[in-house]
Amino acid sequence: MSPDGSSGSSPTPSSTPRDAFERVKRSPELPAPEAVQMRMTPIAAGGTLLWTIALALTQLFRDELADSGREWWAACALCGVVLGLLGTAVMVVMDRRHFSSRRDGGASEPPSE
Repeated sequence: MSPDGSSGSSPTPSSTPRDAFERVKRSPELPAPEAVQMRMTPIAAGGTLLWTIALALTQLFRDELADSGREWWAACALCGVVLGLLGTAVMVVMDRRHFSSRRDGGASEPPSE
């Protein structure tokens, strides 16, 4: 029995990086899992909506925020809305490119004569 209480032999560490590489190289390769394909536009739009709600709330409670020294929350929410709009626009373009290329590339037909 070993000092840590486990019985049996523990795997010995590789003496060199080359040995470790050879051991990994001999192991069978597993197929890579299929990537999840999802549209990112709704996620970006949802975040922008949340920042817009936060901006509206900061305007409703403007006086209370100013009294407590937190008037910067309105500027933060406005930045969130602006960046969210830019991010949503980028996601629309990326989703169009990604999903239109999959649709076009998936059905490869020979050119008609």
